[in-house]
Amino acid sequence: MKEFAFGTEPPGSGRICVVGAGFMGCVIATLYAHHGYDAVICDSNQTMLDTYVERARPIAAGLVEDSDASEAMLAGVTLEPDLASAIEGAFLVHEAVQESLEVKQALFAELDRICPENVVLATNTSSFLISDIAAQMTRKERMMGIHYVTPGHIVPVIELIHAADTPAELVAWSRMLVQNIEHVGVAILERPGFLVNRIQFAMLTEIYRLMDEGLATRDDIDDAVRLSLGPRLALWGPLLTEDLIVSKKTALAVTNSIYEQTGDENYKGRKVLEDLVEQNNLGAITGQGWYKFNNSPEAVVETRDAQLRALLAWLEETDPVRSLNVS
Repeated sequence: MKEFAFGTEPPGSGRICVVGAGFMGCVIATLYAHHGYDAVICDSNQTMLDTYVERARPIAAGLVEDSDASEAMLAGVTLEPDLASAIEGAFLVHEAVQESLEVKQALFAELDRICPENVVLATNTSSFLISDIAAQMTRKERMMGIHYVTPGHIVPVIELIHAADTPAELVAWSRMLVQNIEHVGVAILERPGFLVNRIQFAMLTEIYRLMDEGLATRDDIDDAVRLSLGPRLALWGPLLTEDLIVSKKTALAVTNSIYEQTGDENYKGRKVLEDLVEQNNLGAITGQGWYKFNNSPEAVVETRDAQLRALLAWLEETDPVRSLNVS
């Protein structure tokens, strides 16, 4: 990888400034501190800074078992109301302020003005496009979306959202930073909903429709997902699951059948799936689908079934729904 303004990889230590001391700011700063970074939180609201330790204590307690280590970690986070002082010496400034486009645009315009050119600017936005947030910046090429999925100290995935003109080197840099804090980066070119919400609300929209039309009950919908789709997705993700359970020919036929019956263009077979069928890359049964399988179909099925049985047995034993005491 060629050298660029921020270095080929992020430092393993050093100063990171988190702007915004709300819930997500607390999570982000505490995680950076836990992994050895010199974290500083900046917020113009002194009350938010004064209550940081109290609010972040449960987060820290989940990261380390020893209470003394937890308190030491929190005490090591610098609390700074002045933005210019907070960003001094930082190699990364990570924004976690309120979800207002105007507020974010103004903040990043200011950060772009006062931060040295080799400082990466990141937003934790959950809804706005990166290019929109950076609209008033001069050096837009240093802007990244590094979006934690709630609860960010438990969920290991972090979305890495980039604009069309974001350097590939910065996306790779961000992925390495996320690895440094023992999370998994998933990158996507900016689109409404990004990656996680785009997938999540595609499913929820259909569920809302089923509920709205009275076609299935709340409990039947949740059981259908919890005991069929959910375990498979948790084990393998959607594309590997398809490889493992169905021929691409069948998948294409089903999605086209739903399209023909509903007229909903969202269900019309996509070219990427048609290409796999044309290439006879039908999944585990042919040794190649979205993934390449290095074991025999029989061995793959045996392993698949053992994994699924184990997870379903755990769900039955723990009964997580009952533990939540809902009705």
